[in-house]
Amino acid sequence: MRRQQQRIQSFNEVLSRFSSKDVLSAIFEDFKLEISTNHPAKELGLKYCHGNQASKSTKEFILIQKNEILRNQENNVNGNNSIRTESVSSSVNDSTLNDSVPGIKVDDLSEVLEADIVESDMRPVSIDQARSLMFLYSQYLRKIMFETPICIVCDGRDPEKTCLIEASPVIKDSSIAGIMVTTITSSGPLHTKTDLMKMDQLIMMTSPTAASQCVTSGFAKYVILGKSSMADMSILPGQQQQCDTTTVNLDCSWEDIKNVLETPHGANCTVHIKAVPGNMNSSGHRVFCELNTLVGFAAGAISGQIQWINPTSSSTSSIATLLAELIESVKQGEKKRILEENEHKDSPLKGNQIPERDDLDFTERLWVLLKDNARCYNDIVSTIKTVLGELQSGQLQPMVHSSNCTTLAKHIRASYHQNMTLGMKDVEGLEPLRMLIEIGVEKLKRDYLAFFIGQELTTLDKLQWYVSPPNASDLTLEELVRRLQSLHQVVELYAVGTNSLHLPHKTKWTLVRCGLNYYENPQSRHDDDHTFTIQVERAAMLRFYSSFHPSVWRVEAKHGSTGVDMKRTVYQVTVDKPFQHISYDQMNGYTNALDQTGIDGDQFVLYQTLATSSQITVF
Repeated sequence: MRRQQQRIQSFNEVLSRFSSKDVLSAIFEDFKLEISTNHPAKELGLKYCHGNQASKSTKEFILIQKNEILRNQENNVNGNNSIRTESVSSSVNDSTLNDSVPGIKVDDLSEVLEADIVESDMRPVSIDQARSLMFLYSQYLRKIMFETPICIVCDGRDPEKTCLIEASPVIKDSSIAGIMVTTITSSGPLHTKTDLMKMDQLIMMTSPTAASQCVTSGFAKYVILGKSSMADMSILPGQQQQCDTTTVNLDCSWEDIKNVLETPHGANCTVHIKAVPGNMNSSGHRVFCELNTLVGFAAGAISGQIQWINPTSSSTSSIATLLAELIESVKQGEKKRILEENEHKDSPLKGNQIPERDDLDFTERLWVLLKDNARCYNDIVSTIKTVLGELQSGQLQPMVHSSNCTTLAKHIRASYHQNMTLGMKDVEGLEPLRMLIEIGVEKLKRDYLAFFIGQELTTLDKLQWYVSPPNASDLTLEELVRRLQSLHQVVELYAVGTNSLHLPHKTKWTLVRCGLNYYENPQSRHDDDHTFTIQVERAAMLRFYSSFHPSVWRVEAKHGSTGVDMKRTVYQVTVDKPFQHISYDQMNGYTNALDQTGIDGDQFVLYQTLATSSQITVF
């Protein structure tokens, strides 16, 4: 009994230090306690359903794991339990770790969850150790107002395969009225539907005496594009591409669940889109390649080195010959670019995205010629000098758009009045490259403007920051290019919404507006990995959730609202292992649930997770 009291006192001292904000982490016996906001089940959608308003706002909790130093030492000495690290109290005997929690059974503990993939370098404890820590926590709450929850990482070696236990004080009238205790168990893989829990079992578990008063709600996640999507089903472990890709997830939520794994009905639909440029299947790929060439030139202007790629044009003529043909066509009075027959035919953007413009002015046509055919920096220099020579001689007087304010456009306008002052010595060094970048920026700005305005997706005012900011003369070429990159991110958003999701125009308009507002924010300008979330009408998503397998399917049953009568149970099925710190059954050599056929011939082997939550009075 004396040692028990010493343990309680030592644990109370540790929590008191957390309460006074003196420490962010501490060692107690074999365990490490640390303040965290990165919940082990965060990616599983673990929700704080407790009465602790403070924890809801701060999301801070105390994570309890086995002390890493101790675990490493145990591994080195084959599990010698006599090893101890620095602890708050060295007078504690390890035998007390198996003390049970008075008034609380593990079977009565509870909570909630969600799904996806969770990381794990967790250092779990045994279920008996978790019970002992729960008891110590409850003893502290008997005396002290302490609002921070604890989360104990468990090793899943008990029969129920417990992987997490969480406890949080329930605050009522500025005092602790009890503890909301949570347990999460996980198992799998499941190979037949008979292994799944039935809805009547779930309801009886939640409300054994008043099943009719049990409220159910469902959630399902569908991976439309990206990892775990139907398009990836044939990829074996280790063969997945390591590059970042566009992802589209659809979340559905609905009420009144009748059967496990049922298709959503009357669902609220939310789409999460992360658009990553560069995919050759994207309808924005051609424009992305052109922008990427411009980005390379802009980087070369800073570093003094340009990384050349193979010319994209199929022409075998030299750049001097192509330039001569362009100049001659302008002299003959041609004002529009003559497109090759296959350009419109092969353009992945034709019809529903950014079409090839046929009103290119001279500088834009010069940009296209150079970005498609230049093989070295000398090609750029010689081309710019040839054009300037033609302008100075008065033999070439091409038309340029009135809004074109590039250096070359200014010289062209000056040539109309034989007023050019630029000499060949003024285009040495990196000046030709800078002039090329300018006309590239100008061309792409007009491309994007024509697209967004032509598709009636936004107004010119909303595009001003990207294409014609008031302080444009004060911005570097690098910054102007960067803004075009951000604008292209919005094009990719639209492309995904159109080609992959077939969203109605009103929803695409909303998606574009969200993208434009986001990238104009100073804190977001360099965030190319942002995931955009929008609400979508269920009719537009019906084709997906009625035919796709969900990567996550969850049902939540709830009885009561507050007090000891409140109990909540969540049952979730996933195609991926929900936790990495516990061991699951073997899958005949495969490690990814997507790589086998299971569940009575369906394309998935599933994992199940059960979370229960109830309030316990211990005072």
